[in-house]
Amino acid sequence: MTITAITAITAQPTDAERFQHILQIQRAAYLRDGAPSLEARRNDLTRFKAALIARRGAIEEAINADFGHRLRHETSIMELVGVVQGIDYLHRHLRRFMRPTRRHIDLPLRFGSNRIEYQPPGVVGVIRRRQPRHAQTVEADPGDERGARVDAQRALPAGAGHDGERRRRRVLLPFDRLVFTGSTEVGRAVMKAAGDHLIAVTLELGGKSPTIVAKGRTGIRATRTEAWA
Repeated sequence: MTITAITAITAQPTDAERFQHILQIQRAAYLRDGAPSLEARRNDLTRFKAALIARRGAIEEAINADFGHRLRHETSIMELVGVVQGIDYLHRHLRRFMRPTRRHIDLPLRFGSNRIEYQPPGVVGVIRRRQPRHAQTVEADPGDERGARVDAQRALPAGAGHDGERRRRRVLLPFDRLVFTGSTEVGRAVMKAAGDHLIAVTLELGGKSPTIVAKGRTGIRATRTEAWA
């Protein structure tokens, strides 16, 4: 007698479903807890700095593999030192950045007062530029509402490049704000998709380090200097 075992196949959630689940956890936590306090923000900055330093070796190896060869000291100086210094700067001045600022009001409302309190907009999606070929993405436990992270780029419905068609099939997640850094072509797609869903968007478009090479300066030295920059 032959016994055939039948194994139930559980459908794996799609990227859009998985990201939507993480976003729901993040938004529920934000609506429940509200804007974080000064102590909570400083604690988050401290944790971020510690996590970055702990993964220094992995970051250096990933960038080295992507470039073909890059000194780890250069990666530390160019990619990590600036971030750590930025974290330290925010940690020192965070109280002043969070302090409400008073604003003048019209004469008919002169008996009242007016001020601006600076608070985060909610859940923000960051659409990053191309990930290094050899870099690995480490995601926090989706059940951890403070550490869950959404890779918005993979959920983008429109884009340019070799995977543009694949991105168009994605579902744009309803973030409270989108932040994108990259090309103007993809930036237009991001802005259009965000506009269709009434999502505020911040764009940083165009290339970096523009260079003007004067006539007669197109030799090997100028080429090498620009390539290094």
